[in-house]
Amino acid sequence: MNFLRSLFFNIQFYIGTSILVTVCLPCLLFPRPVVLFVNRVWCLIMIKGMKWWLNTEIKVEGELPSKDKVVIYAIKHQSAWETVFCTDFFSMPSIVLKKALIFLPVIGLYFLRSGAIPITRDQGINALKKMGRNAKIAVKKNRSMMIFPQGTRVSPGVSPKEKPYLPGVFFLYSQTKVPVVPVAHNAGLIWPKNSFFKYPERLSSKSVTLKILPEIQPGLPKKEFLSRLETEIENASNELIKKELS
Repeated sequence: MNFLRSLFFNIQFYIGTSILVTVCLPCLLFPRPVVLFVNRVWCLIMIKGMKWWLNTEIKVEGELPSKDKVVIYAIKHQSAWETVFCTDFFSMPSIVLKKALIFLPVIGLYFLRSGAIPITRDQGINALKKMGRNAKIAVKKNRSMMIFPQGTRVSPGVSPKEKPYLPGVFFLYSQTKVPVVPVAHNAGLIWPKNSFFKYPERLSSKSVTLKILPEIQPGLPKKEFLSRLETEIENASNELIKKELS
C-alpha cells in the first residue's frame, strides 16, 4: 500500500510539475506576479497530491509578518516539501540557493524570474559579498528573502553538530538589517531526503506542521544570533517531530 501511495503521489507531483513548467514557459515573459501564479499552481499540485494519495493535510502555527514587512525567513531544511510549500506560503520571497540550480533545465528559468539569490559556496567571502548585494536589491524592491541556514537537507534527528548552521544566514541578516523569522516543521518525517517512498503513517495527526517562530530583530552579534537561531529552530522542529512520534 505504501508503495502505491508513494507511486501515485510521485506521478502527480513530478509529472504534474514537468507539464506545468513546460506549458507555462511563455509566462516567463510576463511580470513577476504571473510567475508567482505559476508557483501557486505548483504548490497546489503538491498539496492536493498529499491530500489525495497520502491522506495528509498541512497545519500552520504562529503568525505571519505583515505583508508589507521585509524579513528573512530562515527555514529548517528536511525535505523537498518546504522548497515548494514555503515559496508560495511566504509569497515567493527571493530564495538563496546554490547557483547550480539556476542551470537546471526549464525550472532554473523560473528561479531566475522569481528573483532568486544564487550563491557559489566555493568562492568564500566573494560569494557572500555578492549574496549581500543581491539581498540589498531585494530589500529595495520590498521583497522578503528565504534561506535554509544549514545549506542542505538534514534528516530529522541529525544533530546540528553534524550539519552546522552556516555563516551565510548571519551575513544576510547583518547586511540587510531586517528581522529574521525562524521557521520549524516536521516534513522530513513524511518526505525523507532523496526518498521515493513517503511515510504518512509517521504523522499521528495526519498533518505536516509548519511553525512560524518569533522574529529575531536586527543588531545581534554573530555568535549570539547563530546560537539563538539554531536553538529556536532545532527545539521547535524536534518538538513537532516528537509530538508526531509519541
